[in-house]
Amino acid sequence: MDESPPQTPSAALLTRSSMAASRVNGLESVYSCGWDVVHACNYRCPYCFFLPSWAVDQAAMDQRHLSCSLEDWVGFWERCFEQLGSFRIEIAGGEPFCHPEIVPLVREISRRHTIRLVTNLSVDVGDILSAFDPARVCFSVSFHPTHSQLEETIAKLCRLRQAGFETVVSIVAYPLYFPSLEGLLAAFTREDLRCFLNPFQGSFQGREYPRSYAAEEAIFLRQNTIPDALEIRMREGAPLGRLCSAGSRYFRIWPDGTIHRCCAATELGLTPLGHIRDQVIPVSLEFAACPADRCFAPNEVACLIER
Repeated sequence: MDESPPQTPSAALLTRSSMAASRVNGLESVYSCGWDVVHACNYRCPYCFFLPSWAVDQAAMDQRHLSCSLEDWVGFWERCFEQLGSFRIEIAGGEPFCHPEIVPLVREISRRHTIRLVTNLSVDVGDILSAFDPARVCFSVSFHPTHSQLEETIAKLCRLRQAGFETVVSIVAYPLYFPSLEGLLAAFTREDLRCFLNPFQGSFQGREYPRSYAAEEAIFLRQNTIPDALEIRMREGAPLGRLCSAGSRYFRIWPDGTIHRCCAATELGLTPLGHIRDQVIPVSLEFAACPADRCFAPNEVACLIER
């Protein structure tokens, strides 16, 4: 008997039978996802791209995740595993630990999938050590100098590392931070903690970044950031029209369960690919051209086939 999920009349969708070969050793997969589990945050960093939305309707942003239950999410990720194999999931926000059920969500979903938590690590890491499996969960910690204490953050990272969790640190290269960036990077390096800079994307004192970095700032940033697709991330080139695997091997999920091709698709107001309550996971068989003139999420820039 054919156990494949029922097909929809929309674009070609990948099913368990058509992509069985994507599963290697039972868990590895070519699929990845960026999941904004919540759009609430306990910080208000001046460079956060959610600031305008919070200013318009913070209550709606803070409650967006209430649209879906723990059972909805666990069921969705179980269907993903059954139809496509194990995903590499990057959980971000907002701040993921603002979600009241983040611990049971990660604990249950990481049984089938591997998870990278993008967090400001403002929580008590003691609650994490016993809840998560370091073989299934790792941490990408964003350090925000105006909100976090350096020594406290380093101590938390060391505790995670000692417990076997993979960790990496990032700092937004906000113009006001430049005088202290070299010292911050050195402090993390002394503890053998990997740290890199992210280009600031936005306006500061009437100038648009990252295009407005001074020459010496741009050189320093290039020396201390992820080199992948740096032309795109520095806004020296546009992804528009370049072949991309977003929507095929990758998708982005909002807290309300809507599934989008990528961050840019939400900015452009493109029709969502589907919802987590759909029975068939909405990934296309074909790669498609990027519809946007900018791509700022490192995990999404990596989806570009044409660099």
